[in-house]
Amino acid sequence: MASSTKVFGRCCRALMAAVKSSAAAHAATAASATPRQAGILKPLPVSPALGAFLGVSEASRTDVVKKIWEHIKLNNLQNVKVAAFVRYFDFFSLE
Repeated sequence: MASSTKVFGRCCRALMAAVKSSAAAHAATAASATPRQAGILKPLPVSPALGAFLGVSEASRTDVVKKIWEHIKLNNLQNVKVAAFVRYFDFFSLE
């Protein structure tokens, strides 16, 4: 098996060193950057009724769904036969 210096010549080490330093610099800047909150992760204002239910004035879409499912599971509101269905009359009567 030929070594990399025989295949690429002496410039291979310089190229590989440049790639390693570039990758390390990119990883350092990516780790220090603040996470970008956009789309479903972006906190948005919620309606007064939903805000009263959640206890916050703004929340991301994923947080809203998580809190609603916490409430459904905590109060045993899922249909026993079909778990995708929620007994919504019971859900609204708990408010």
